[in-house]
Amino acid sequence: MKIFRINEQELTEKILTLLSFASKAKKLVYGKENIREYIKRRKLIIISSDSGRRVKRDVFKRCDIFNCDVLILENVDKEALAKKLGMANLSVIGVDDQGILDGIIKVVERGGASGKIESV
Repeated sequence: MKIFRINEQELTEKILTLLSFASKAKKLVYGKENIREYIKRRKLIIISSDSGRRVKRDVFKRCDIFNCDVLILENVDKEALAKKLGMANLSVIGVDDQGILDGIIKVVERGGASGKIESV
């Protein structure tokens, strides 16, 4: 499991744009049980900066078990993430479209973000 922290505004905007495409295509995964199932079969979870400690601990533990990477958007809170995606109060999401997911991963890699293993 790698944890990527994105705090550059330009990269964040690109990622949010890709997430809004996924939202319009109804390819976002959210909700506790849906996220738990998603982690078992995909490779990236996206978390807002102000997600609760319990939420992060649960997601990190499951991502570690199933080798799923985590992307933390450092300058996007739950409210801003939800507003951008046309929803209410989102702290953890997954993308169920491989093309959009690949695009997000490319933005992260091109932006120079390096994954680091951290504990929470």
